[in-house]
Amino acid sequence: MRALSLSLRPASPEDAPVLHGLFLRSPGYFALIGMEPPTLEDVLQDLRTLPQDPRRRAFLLLLEEEAVGYLDYKLHYPEARDATLSLLLIREDRQGQGLGKRALRHLLGHLAGVERLYAVVYGHNPRAKTFFRSQGFRHVKDGGPALSWYVREL
Repeated sequence: MRALSLSLRPASPEDAPVLHGLFLRSPGYFALIGMEPPTLEDVLQDLRTLPQDPRRRAFLLLLEEEAVGYLDYKLHYPEARDATLSLLLIREDRQGQGLGKRALRHLLGHLAGVERLYAVVYGHNPRAKTFFRSQGFRHVKDGGPALSWYVREL
């Protein structure tokens, strides 16, 4: 059995309905962080802001042609040789299939010049914390009751 190809495509405002659909199919994540999924207009507005921050990158994760996740990170943050992964979301019906590991491996292969990758975990999310630890990240600090920072040296 062949593994399906996972690719990353830069997200654009035209992808707002697709990304909104991913968010709606991941209600558990939003429950963990204590909020409702964003509206389509909120998603569209966020994607429209991407060009305003030259350090920010956002990608749809595609399994063949099916949107299965979203990856959002910032280069040169918090320091010049760092990157910070603010969201790696795999659609709930696709979790547990190794897609998060594959997406992270892809990201790591494209971070030329980056010495440290931070990952931010929002809310009480033990599954995300376990995932990042299993991928070589270590806990750095908590930024309050709903925010944890992890780091991996590259």
